[in-house]
Amino acid sequence: MYQPWGDLLKKWNKKGIGLVFDYTSESALALDGGNAGDAGYAHQIGAELDIDWERLIGWKGFRSHAVVVNRAGHNMATDFGDRSLNGFQEIYGGGGNVGVKLVYVYGTQDLLGGRVQIAFGKMSVNTDFSASPLYCTFMNKSICGNPKSLTRGDSGFGTYPGSTYGTRVRVWPLHGVYAQFGLYGTNPDLSSNAYDRSGWNFSTNRYTGMYIPVEVGLIPSFGPHNLVGHYKLGVAYDTANYADNLYDVDGGFLALTHRSARQDNGKTQLWIEGDQMLVRNGSGPLHGLYVMAGLVRNTPQSSPYLYQYYAGFVDRGPVPWRPKDTFGIIMTRATASPDLVATQRIDYALGKKLPANATYPQSHLTVLEVSYNIHACEGLSIQPDFQRIMRPNLQRNKASIDALGLKIHAVF
Repeated sequence: MYQPWGDLLKKWNKKGIGLVFDYTSESALALDGGNAGDAGYAHQIGAELDIDWERLIGWKGFRSHAVVVNRAGHNMATDFGDRSLNGFQEIYGGGGNVGVKLVYVYGTQDLLGGRVQIAFGKMSVNTDFSASPLYCTFMNKSICGNPKSLTRGDSGFGTYPGSTYGTRVRVWPLHGVYAQFGLYGTNPDLSSNAYDRSGWNFSTNRYTGMYIPVEVGLIPSFGPHNLVGHYKLGVAYDTANYADNLYDVDGGFLALTHRSARQDNGKTQLWIEGDQMLVRNGSGPLHGLYVMAGLVRNTPQSSPYLYQYYAGFVDRGPVPWRPKDTFGIIMTRATASPDLVATQRIDYALGKKLPANATYPQSHLTVLEVSYNIHACEGLSIQPDFQRIMRPNLQRNKASIDALGLKIHAVF
């Protein structure tokens, strides 16, 4: 980091002002899958401002957070007709090719000595719910940020870089035990041209309901080496109406009647997630070998996905002489809603165009990813990556894709 700039940041930090600029690029090259040699590049340039108002003006326990980004490039997955939750370059998701996108702006207020915290503002749901620092060890969009069947399964689960008005209350009744619940606006057109891809639209004219998540979690620590774990159970209900995957307004099959879809009131999601450090690699709070796994379930009547589940390992500091490197391997699978598949099968048999951008009845998608993040120097990491996508777009008639990736992250 440029020394005068670094010194200035340190002075601001002492006053409670944190400012970070960063650049992330993700490039991918297809090795096969019927389109060998295809490549894609995407990047994000971000700016984050965090203010501790207690340090700045004496407002005890209050902090504010704001992020803007520039995203541009090309999503290689679309070249293979894959518009599912899979994406070789997660950094492009959520509305690419936007000059300056407002991600979020919100505040948090600590109460009762930090045992209670209230957040309010324009926020992303995945900032707090179904969140893990291990997810973005990986480059594929299906897992980075959060398991993406939550976002694709319910538009109320607004995910970074999108946000809606909301509030979240978190309580720590015991050390290592928390409970939290939230209220967020449901905006089915978030990050689209119908609303505002840039994030600067502060109106609620496209909101259709309220997304209400609840999550409880445990953060235990075992043994003399402080082997930390993170375990969480979450459930959410969305009050908005959603189109049924199978039935029309009169209870007939959509694929046969071609009438308007029945509107189902409400949608429910469930997630069970956890990670556990097995071996500690150093004194850093998260440095060690982790095993991680999780399961997500969506309402099949009105969601494109029924289940997503994943399992993997993350090793931070895998070798003693590379304490800031990270190795990761993960497998994630998403299964299509059986109601949606039933409609697709009828359409396919009749020779008609299928819903959900499919050209064949969908089933499941499996992503295997292996990644190694190299800490090149202070503020710079270089991450080679390998991905194998089985049944792209959840279709068995599509060939598997092997791809090489490269992620570069610089912090200023």
